[in-house]
Amino acid sequence: MAANAVIDKAKTVPQGTRPAVVDCDVHPVLPSPNALLPYLDEYWGDQLVAALAPSYEPNYHPRGSAIAQRPDVAIGPDGRAATRPEDLVKDVFADGFTDFAILNCLYGVQQIHQPRREQAHTRALNTWIAREWLDLDPRLLASIVVPQGTPEAAAAEIDHWAGDKRFTQVLLLGQSELLYGRQCNWPIWEAAERARLPVAIHIGGVFRQAPTSVGWPATYLEWYVGQQANLEAQLSSIVSEGVLQKFPNTKIVVSEVGFNWLPPYLWKFDKLWKSYRPDLPWVDRLPSELIREHVKFTTAPSDGAELAGNLDKIVERMGSQDMLVYSSDYPHRHHTGPRGIEGGTKNKELLDRIYRHNAWDLYQLSVPTSGEAA
Repeated sequence: MAANAVIDKAKTVPQGTRPAVVDCDVHPVLPSPNALLPYLDEYWGDQLVAALAPSYEPNYHPRGSAIAQRPDVAIGPDGRAATRPEDLVKDVFADGFTDFAILNCLYGVQQIHQPRREQAHTRALNTWIAREWLDLDPRLLASIVVPQGTPEAAAAEIDHWAGDKRFTQVLLLGQSELLYGRQCNWPIWEAAERARLPVAIHIGGVFRQAPTSVGWPATYLEWYVGQQANLEAQLSSIVSEGVLQKFPNTKIVVSEVGFNWLPPYLWKFDKLWKSYRPDLPWVDRLPSELIREHVKFTTAPSDGAELAGNLDKIVERMGSQDMLVYSSDYPHRHHTGPRGIEGGTKNKELLDRIYRHNAWDLYQLSVPTSGEAA
């Protein structure tokens, strides 16, 4: 039932089906660098063994911290959740609500600063996801991890997997060496549009420089809070550099950064665009209009939207019901559960858009209605 994203809102849901409930941000965990050995060629496998299999597991969610994993998830042999496909499948699909889950693997191949090694490990990681996760259950889909250090190689990785309909989007990290709107990164946008795949920009980074614009933070809290600023910078760059004019079918999913910050950001972007329009004449509409048309945000963390009436207020300030898509951020733990946003609204139409129709606009995924209650 999985299908490559078709960036065409005019597409209608096939008769006898409904838009699928898609969990747009689920994280499988590589149990060990040695898990990639079957998918590396002889040279890179030997290199990994000779280097004593260094791990590139990022510390985005430090082990032992409250955010790292929920208390009710299945735990693997090493004490971590999501290292085994059967555990993830059991947890994510336990309540029968979710139809598909998109795997965003955060294993830090992007932090390998040797380009050929980065490319080899990226290919191995995507192959590991395909063989050991996607082959297990048709409800599992995945993002294409790309070697961000070399945009041409990233485009080649997108082209390589574009024919596998289980890969439904491209994964980029919020902190990059150069902003994603810069022309050197356009091969990524061109390849994603060619493959008709959305691009998910998730928290994380390549760490080729400090993860904030003013240097290195001293605590994890500072780093995590600062991710919002990175995503604001990326959206400003993508809009201002004309990516959305050059590649008009581009769709973007901003993942695991919340969305409560969006209304004031859009207001400020519009306000300053009016003053600086001569600086970027190709941006022929309000930045907020472009972002509403091309960008969606995952619902976890909900950042207060789960409180009574808050989701309605935030969506009203965002100016669109089409910008939010459901995510659990499994196995990570936030203040409320994955469907906690339901506490923020009594608008069933809005929830239906968040759970089903907005994801349909991105991925064109549907499931049969036969046997379902009307």
